[in-house]
Amino acid sequence: MTHDPGLQPQRTALAWQRTGLSVLVASAAIGFSAYRLGAPLLTLVALIDSAIVGYLGIRHFPKGAARESASNDTWPTLLRTASVVGFTAVLGAGVSVAGMLHS
Repeated sequence: MTHDPGLQPQRTALAWQRTGLSVLVASAAIGFSAYRLGAPLLTLVALIDSAIVGYLGIRHFPKGAARESASNDTWPTLLRTASVVGFTAVLGAGVSVAGMLHS
């Protein structure tokens, strides 16, 4: 079996794509729930959150040959991504509380 140095970065990029997709779907569900509750501000915030996740997934996690030319300093990108994931969780909790209070 030969060693292929390109496999680990490819798996990492795919893992980040899956994370971004799951956060994007969660943001869409949060936005839909906020819309149904009649909370336009929360709907707008969920839309902005989805756009940020999409931007991070496309711009900051390059794939293929573009990955080789990217900088190796991934901590700022990981921090931004973790912040967006945390913000999405807080936003979802807020919509859940708003839904309980609305009932």
